[in-house]
Amino acid sequence: MRRLRLVCAVALMAPALWQFPAAAGEQAQSPNLADLFPQADMFAQADLLAQAGGPATAQQKPATKPAAPAKPSAPAKPEPPKVDPALRAQAEQAAGAFVLSSADGQRKCPLTLKTDPAANGFALAFDGGVCAGIGFMQQVTAWVPDPSGAVRLMNAQGRLVVEFGQATAGNYEALREGDGVYFLASPTANDDNGVRVEEMLGDWDLARVAGTPICHVTFLEDAIGNGGHKLQLGTPCDPAIIQFGPVSWSIEGGNVLMASGSGGTPLRFARQEDGGWAKVPERGRPLLLLRQ
Repeated sequence: MRRLRLVCAVALMAPALWQFPAAAGEQAQSPNLADLFPQADMFAQADLLAQAGGPATAQQKPATKPAAPAKPSAPAKPEPPKVDPALRAQAEQAAGAFVLSSADGQRKCPLTLKTDPAANGFALAFDGGVCAGIGFMQQVTAWVPDPSGAVRLMNAQGRLVVEFGQATAGNYEALREGDGVYFLASPTANDDNGVRVEEMLGDWDLARVAGTPICHVTFLEDAIGNGGHKLQLGTPCDPAIIQFGPVSWSIEGGNVLMASGSGGTPLRFARQEDGGWAKVPERGRPLLLLRQ
């Protein structure tokens, strides 16, 4: 706007200046606008520089380079679940390789309890195809040691699937209502822990309390199906034992099994520190197997 006003003023004053009489002895000349209005010359030079592509003013700054695009940051790694030191210590004591088996030993699932933190507990590894015969293993995603010494298998929602209580020789046992008894034992237990057929042959008493037998049984060497041996019941015998109807015995994982003729869940006996044998799991009424 200032520039426009200056140009207009020059246009109005130019004719009058040209008609102004020259000084005495000098020839009249047209006035130099640059001399009269130096600012006009400055604006003209600025216009010429702008048309030539140069900077309009000495104060014009060069164009800044566009900023380089920011590199995408790497996704943050999720932090491992925090584990209570006491719980980790319990897990380290219980962790290891095991074989999960049904009471009759027909269904087995080798698995490993690890100490790596996982959702809802610690990690475990097993082959789903090999363990397909044990239905509840399809739900198991983690395990947790219990202060009582038990091993608890958990599902993805953090709910208990099955709890194995401590048995003998570092093994575990569990009773699932409507499903039966299961055992969690070290793989070395499959060598029968040194229990031999010869030492089990002969006469035995079944008793609820030591010294008070309720039935007499004889373990025979005669072999029958499924690797078992013949068992003979004596008389008199407790009605509950007669109803169960044991017909054979066998050794499995260091335990003695008495199988029923009706196909029910076998009675399993584990060796005790005093040399006798006791039914496992230790739930319900006790039952001892004692040498006569």
